[in-house]
Amino acid sequence: MAREIFRVGGLFKHEDKEEIETYIGQIDGVQKVQADLKHKTVTINYSPSVVQSEWLAETLASLGHDTTVLED
Repeated sequence: MAREIFRVGGLFKHEDKEEIETYIGQIDGVQKVQADLKHKTVTINYSPSVVQSEWLAETLASLGHDTTVLED
């Protein structure tokens, strides 16, 4: 299992957190999603043999959020 931490622009409201956790959590290969409003980050545990980090970033962008991958 791999873990990716994204800094996410536009993550301000509880509704944003719920939307991200719901949509990203439904992607095959994603094990766990945790959005942090205080630090404006999203931590995703996933199986790289099923889904790639780039796809996760593109999905966050499709939800209207700018993303930057943080070093773990």
